[in-house]
Amino acid sequence: MTSLIVLAACALVPWIVCGALRALVTLEEAAPPATRERALGHYRRAVLVVSIVVLPAAAVAGALAVDPSLSTRWPTAGSWFFASLSTMTTWVSLALAQRTPEEASLMSHLETTGRTVQISAVPILATGLSLLARAVIDALLPFGAIGQALLAALLGVAAVIVAAPWLVIKLGLWSRFPRRIEADGVSWRLVHLPAPTPFLTHTAALPWLRTALVSDGLFNRAPERRWQTLVRYEVGGALRSRMAGAVRWSVAVPLSVVVFILAGAVGADDPNKLVAATALAVFFTVVASWLANRQPSSSPVLDSEGPSMQELAQTLRSLPPGLGQALPRTSHKTLGPALYDRLFALGHDPGRRPQS
Repeated sequence: MTSLIVLAACALVPWIVCGALRALVTLEEAAPPATRERALGHYRRAVLVVSIVVLPAAAVAGALAVDPSLSTRWPTAGSWFFASLSTMTTWVSLALAQRTPEEASLMSHLETTGRTVQISAVPILATGLSLLARAVIDALLPFGAIGQALLAALLGVAAVIVAAPWLVIKLGLWSRFPRRIEADGVSWRLVHLPAPTPFLTHTAALPWLRTALVSDGLFNRAPERRWQTLVRYEVGGALRSRMAGAVRWSVAVPLSVVVFILAGAVGADDPNKLVAATALAVFFTVVASWLANRQPSSSPVLDSEGPSMQELAQTLRSLPPGLGQALPRTSHKTLGPALYDRLFALGHDPGRRPQS
């Protein structure tokens, strides 16, 4: 019964929260399009912040609230299943609750749900792989308690950063585009980012997998030459900025390892607590790796193989309006003052100017 109550809350709470946020940013129909688009952007960012909080909470609630009678034989597997189910229910509810009427007319509920499930496969797989690594190490490897905990934590971090993204691509959950892009003498494969909105214009680099993610909003709605410019900008400095990123990664990885060790200690005697704590460790590592992979917005990387500042600004300026994200707010690079000034000079209003 408790599990059903948790699932009902996972389905209803996002609708209530999104409705309240939408009421706060709703503008009159007479408002200028740019103002309405900016308000929509604020709403999207607020929903993103909410999702960062409620998704781990849903995973923890699902892991702790599972009925013991349903998972007597394999308690860890049962707890992991309900944690995954509650997380996916929350994510689907968020995706459906925040849709605009324009998005609803272009993408059905079923397709939106499918896209959300595809994206949610990454943290769900990461949690499952982390738990599997922990179980195998505890059962088979003759290390001491400290060695087992450290190795399990390292494998957990690898599951989040490398194994889960690689698996969703390898298994075809995230489909690959037939062509590749050359940047800095390295061949990058292009993978479809299954965003649950048709308007998201987004590209992101995974340099450790030599992979660039491209949303279908960018792939289908922008000319090929234009979206390739954004991809080249995204991946162009990923290898060259290795030293700068090494400092951030040298902090993010040890912190994530410590969090996974703490998760194992918290759940040592209780499978439900182990799944809940591991889910929190997975989400922490996702956020930490995202931050470690970013570059300072004040110094965009433009090289001989990537686009020029003028080409990049013209590309952004030429994207169709109203796509929900017409600026490069990607996982790897952000909008800097120099690019902002160039966009403004071209007659585009990117919003508030970023700080130097």
